[in-house]
Amino acid sequence: MEINDLRIFQIVAYEKSISKAALRLGYAQSNITARIKLLENKLNTTLFIRNNKGIVITPNGEKLLKYADKILELIDEVNDEFLTPKISSTIKIGATQTISASVLPKLFYLFHEKNPEVSLTLKTETQKNLLDMILKNELDGAFISDEITSSKIKKVITFKEKLALVSSISIDSINDLQTPIIVNSDADCPYRKLLQKWLSYNNYKAAAIIEFDSLESILRGIDEGLGISLLPKSILPKNHNFFIYDLKDDFSELEIKFVVNKNLKINPLLKSFISVTNDYLLNSQ
Repeated sequence: MEINDLRIFQIVAYEKSISKAALRLGYAQSNITARIKLLENKLNTTLFIRNNKGIVITPNGEKLLKYADKILELIDEVNDEFLTPKISSTIKIGATQTISASVLPKLFYLFHEKNPEVSLTLKTETQKNLLDMILKNELDGAFISDEITSSKIKKVITFKEKLALVSSISIDSINDLQTPIIVNSDADCPYRKLLQKWLSYNNYKAAAIIEFDSLESILRGIDEGLGISLLPKSILPKNHNFFIYDLKDDFSELEIKFVVNKNLKINPLLKSFISVTNDYLLNSQ
């Protein structure tokens, strides 16, 4: 049994398509089909069932996939240990605007200290766009808060971000809000959705909603007394004059996830970034 045949089988299994596997590997579809057939003959079993909609992995195929994952992971570790990896000298990380402002500057600084020769790129986008970019291999990884619905996305880090209501004027009673709320204009913004959920949970109705398309504008709006917003405590300026109102239960924290493409091998640069992130989170708790 050849290692390359196992790799072909693994990619076909995860892509659930001969044509997609061929495109990803740069092989002709006929070559992929022939290698799978050869593997089936060697193992005397059927690995995939073909139909007009594509292919479906068999129970024996599922068994082989578990072995293939373990074998190929070990081989990749050996290559990482003994061979000089030919990898890009750039790492591309994605995040939403608020997460970009809260944790990414410190992480980039710590990563750069350990890898001064590596270029860093931060892509700030909506969560939907970030997940699409991960699937298209346009990012090495991304920080999100949405639930993961794609089987091709893998969560490798999670941490909790401390949140609070922020205002530039004192509110006598949190139970009597007469102030507009300031939110990101992106309807999928996690902080906007959580603030709206908190209002609904407490049967509060905002006096008005003011939308801005950047974190800087939201902070400026709060500073000007336009209203209040729900934000991570970590992004507030050190010498701010804001009033902070801690919330309780499910509204005091937001779970942030660092995700990668499950079907791609984590290269040494990304491993280093993940290690730096884990160390930082451990020391900052």
